[in-house]
Amino acid sequence: MRMEAEVSALIPSVEEMTIEGFKESFRSILELKRRCGLQPYLDNPPDLLERAKLYATHYKNGALGWASNIWHRSEAGSAVIEKDEDLKWEHKFLMRRVLEHLLAQGPLIKVDGILGKPGSRVELRCRLYCDPQFPDIAYRWSQLAFPGDPSKEPDVELIDIPHYLGNPVNPETGRMLMVLRFPNHDFTIVTCSSYQGEVKKGFLSHWILHVYKRGGIGEHAALREFTVKRKDGGEKRIILCIWGLTGSGKSTHGFYVWDKENVDIYVRKFGVNPLDYVKDQDIKNDDIVAIFEDRVIGSERGSWTKTEDVDQSQVAIWRAAMSPRALHENTEFDENGNPSLAGKLYQYYGMFNKNARSVFFLEDTGYFRGDVESSGPMNMAIFLSPGYFTDYAWVKITDPAFAAKVLADGRTVGHPAQSRDAYGVVFSTRYCKPFTMGIPSTMHVIRFYQILRKRLEQGDPIEVYQFNTTGKIIAEYKWVKTKLGNEETEIPQPIFKLAPDGTMKPVGGTSPTIEETELFILQAARGAVEYEPHPIWGEKVLIPVEVEGLPEERLKQLWPTTYLSMSEFKRLLEAQIKLSKYYLDKDCPGLPPEIYNAMDF
Repeated sequence: MRMEAEVSALIPSVEEMTIEGFKESFRSILELKRRCGLQPYLDNPPDLLERAKLYATHYKNGALGWASNIWHRSEAGSAVIEKDEDLKWEHKFLMRRVLEHLLAQGPLIKVDGILGKPGSRVELRCRLYCDPQFPDIAYRWSQLAFPGDPSKEPDVELIDIPHYLGNPVNPETGRMLMVLRFPNHDFTIVTCSSYQGEVKKGFLSHWILHVYKRGGIGEHAALREFTVKRKDGGEKRIILCIWGLTGSGKSTHGFYVWDKENVDIYVRKFGVNPLDYVKDQDIKNDDIVAIFEDRVIGSERGSWTKTEDVDQSQVAIWRAAMSPRALHENTEFDENGNPSLAGKLYQYYGMFNKNARSVFFLEDTGYFRGDVESSGPMNMAIFLSPGYFTDYAWVKITDPAFAAKVLADGRTVGHPAQSRDAYGVVFSTRYCKPFTMGIPSTMHVIRFYQILRKRLEQGDPIEVYQFNTTGKIIAEYKWVKTKLGNEETEIPQPIFKLAPDGTMKPVGGTSPTIEETELFILQAARGAVEYEPHPIWGEKVLIPVEVEGLPEERLKQLWPTTYLSMSEFKRLLEAQIKLSKYYLDKDCPGLPPEIYNAMDF
């Protein structure tokens, strides 16, 4: 009778469910099992890799790979709940179903790790409880995070149950509800998806909030450093952060190095050998970083990187992804049984795979020096904001308010890694919308703006750039009528066609190659680029008119004004600004007028 009475009170009813009540019930379930002589969880089990190997693909080069049931991370299945009053029936129902499963399931896998450089101001102790049927998720995350101390209480916890639990529909989006995040209660629940990104990004969402509370900004950006020989003969240490949403080229350029394996491309195409100008290249971090006035600090010791279409010219990613230590996800094999990054074999919903992923060690890139913290303050920032209509390949932004507006917009183009049906123009504020919680993105943007202004006033401005990487310089488009709230307006719509790989591709236009963009980074860092004011925004935005090594004819092909009349160019920009403000009002509200209106003309 005592056991029956205890069990009847063990899991709250849907009506009685609260945030703290869920946590208390979870602890009670673990304690009940322990008292009954059952093991509630495996505490950082040393045989975790052996467990995961049982159902891994064993590639011939020694690497391992697994498949997930969902091959992308989508915000539509997630809900952020800050207080009990935010809990809806659907949230409570899923919380109860998780508790019911935990009670019936065998011992969970418990793994402790640290996000943020251990001992730094942004160290965050994290604890994962993972369903024992998915040891690979627990193991791969343990290789991304810094080692944790199981004896210390965690700052944040995440419960990962990748089963379907009769999941209800997310009342906010109309899609299946899978992830519940509780920023003010320091825990997250993941269900239904065995995609590694749910755990990785779940913890990093808490870390972004943690960084803000420590006085910095947590940003979806890569970090790399190199020393460059300037055109004036001096040397400069470049501390570069590169922002971008998944699929925009953040890893491509965040992990890029000039190496003896790829410099012949530059010599052949541009008559430039980057190694004549660059030394001491250092890869620091790939995904989420903490930016302070004096330093940039990485979040993880490893990387979980999108690898499809990578080839040997992208030296660092290729080396790490081809390492026998790499831990692959949804990564196909070649005719020799080795990992293949070609994207020609595996399919997802009828499309050839566009989101193969690999967990790898930064050491395996050959360009990691053991420290994820920068050697000084950020002095170069690049926003990957690909578009289809108004964007030059590369521009330099001199106005801090304009730069903050670019960050607030987070404008990009859709990619299957974001969602299997993502294409077209996307606004994802700070390139980080799904992973910002607890405080509005507005607060991060304002703090970034303050850092830019302070550095400008001190006479040491951060050089800020906006790149069009995976977009197009003037794709074909048509004007369509749409409603933004209650207002009817016309916006440009790119014309897409179905490509042989099953994805939707824009028709027409050109794009800079990876090497052209990296040449621009090199020459901009050297001070070897000549600029003129933007035809609309003037001195706020500078257009490159001479890039050492790039022919003038090719440079002009990368200008939208080569193809458009000035009246059409203005009309496209006006539509872009109107659309951006519509999304800012929803996703980044309350921006200061100087930022909100920075692009007006």
